[in-house]
Amino acid sequence: MLANLRNIFSPAAIVQTLAALKPLETTYMDLFFKQRPTHPLPMIGLAELHEVLRTVPVVRRDGTAISLGGREFEAQFFAPLPIKVQVNVSASELNDLRAFLGQPQSVEAWRTRKIEQMRTTIRNTTEAMCVGVLNQGKVSWPVRLEGGSTETYEIDYGPVQTYTPDAPLDADTPLGAIYNLLLDMSRLIQEAGMGGKVEFLAGRDVATVLLNIVSASITTTATHPYHLELGSGKISVGAFVIHFMQERYPSPVDGAWLPKLDPKTLMAVAVDQPGTIYYCALDSISAGNAALPLHIVPTARDDDTGITLMAHTKPLPVRPSKAVCKAVVVA
Repeated sequence: MLANLRNIFSPAAIVQTLAALKPLETTYMDLFFKQRPTHPLPMIGLAELHEVLRTVPVVRRDGTAISLGGREFEAQFFAPLPIKVQVNVSASELNDLRAFLGQPQSVEAWRTRKIEQMRTTIRNTTEAMCVGVLNQGKVSWPVRLEGGSTETYEIDYGPVQTYTPDAPLDADTPLGAIYNLLLDMSRLIQEAGMGGKVEFLAGRDVATVLLNIVSASITTTATHPYHLELGSGKISVGAFVIHFMQERYPSPVDGAWLPKLDPKTLMAVAVDQPGTIYYCALDSISAGNAALPLHIVPTARDDDTGITLMAHTKPLPVRPSKAVCKAVVVA
């Protein structure tokens, strides 16, 4: 049965199933990390990252991801860490599976359910890593160690830019002041040489204030020297688009729900400076040590009660920090 499962979850079969599935959608990855190449090596060279970042990343000396052959971080390469998730298939489920091994459509439906479960968890984890890169300028993620303790996997691309407004936004803030705020934040990015097309993300409290101000302005008969528009989950002020970011994700350590963007923060992002997610070569014999966005290997469980489906992937989100500017704009 193990041999049958290896055929069911062969790289070609996984590609076939993924091609038929509706693409998963997550905000940060879809908006700001659109480039997703595979990388033929398990390590990334700093010269390659420099092409994306225009700077050299800094890695914590005590971070687990900086190890290369058991040594401290060296000048040229570092090794990203993998995401691994597993699904258990019980012996009774395997017996049920035998009944329709000769029915391709039934096998495909069963495989699809398993892949969907694993790829959703992997996608959500990668999205949360992208949140850290965009908000803080670094990959920072816990690594579980033997015994249940954790260390931090951290790759620092440098701090994002910050801006301090003259006064916090409130219901009495004129539209002109908001427009100037957007101009000032976008100018910091442009002067850093990081792109000319800037869009914004607004935390929950910021979005509430902006909605009240813009809604009141649109309903009046006053004319404005720039375009105003309310859309689904966003507003437009002049040439600037402000997306409302009220999403949260669970902490991998304690499960607490964390905001993807601080509620009082407005963030400017150069969308013409694309982020990249490298999918590096896997440390997997069954995958041929190849670079695959998703690889699944079935293994027999030691207690003889079934089989474990282990999914591997090794994504590394990369984005230039200077292409982001954050400001706390509400009290």
